[in-house]
Amino acid sequence: MDIGLYRLDRVDSTNRYAADHYDELADGTLVYAVEQTAGRGRCGREWLAPRGMNICATLVMKRVTVPHLAAAVVGLSGLALARTAVPGIPAYLKWPNDVYVCNRKLAGILCETCRIEDGRISGIAAGIGINVNLSADDLAAVPLPATSLAVEAGRSFELEKMVAEFAFFLKQYYIIYSRCVADLCLEWKRENRLIGQPLRLIREDGETVSGIFADIADDGSMLLDTPAGVQAFRSGDVRVDRESLIGKTGHWQY
Repeated sequence: MDIGLYRLDRVDSTNRYAADHYDELADGTLVYAVEQTAGRGRCGREWLAPRGMNICATLVMKRVTVPHLAAAVVGLSGLALARTAVPGIPAYLKWPNDVYVCNRKLAGILCETCRIEDGRISGIAAGIGINVNLSADDLAAVPLPATSLAVEAGRSFELEKMVAEFAFFLKQYYIIYSRCVADLCLEWKRENRLIGQPLRLIREDGETVSGIFADIADDGSMLLDTPAGVQAFRSGDVRVDRESLIGKTGHWQY
């Protein structure tokens, strides 16, 4: 299969566009925008996306086998892009659906259902926003710690070339997803490098639960080892103390 590129000069949301045009877009189409005016993250958060600065894109997925692993396809692809663009970058996946560099967010993912057939999800718009050319000053306006490929590399990138490279990785991971979801799941777990770390999970109702990130269940849930026992969570915001990820040498540990 190939990833077809569908370029938009300006759009409110690539996810919304993909959902509205789901029937006419082919499976594996990557809708991307030069400018996205109303980008959204999880929990309705706004995603900063000045014109020509970020990859704002959505993969149309019509071969959905395991819905919760749709995010793994775009997440692993974003991680591969970061490692290619900035060799040696200490990037990893942060459950449930972010790409981080140390304690700073590089990319966010939002998957939304486009079609349900026979009671199961069969179509997904898998959106991702990757900070590419945002400067340190731009990132200072973001509420949570964030970074960009330009900040990490000390240089800017040609955005259209980055989109093409991202599509290359998407093709690889979408094929794995379609043919052997178990292999994709293993890699997704391996790259979720907070497993084994103490953390706090802020649930959607605002309650905070602390514990050790024990594992990821087969359905994608976080298994958190708490004083009350191991609990499973399908969603939530993860908070990790910076010191817990730094070893005695002062370097980031994974």
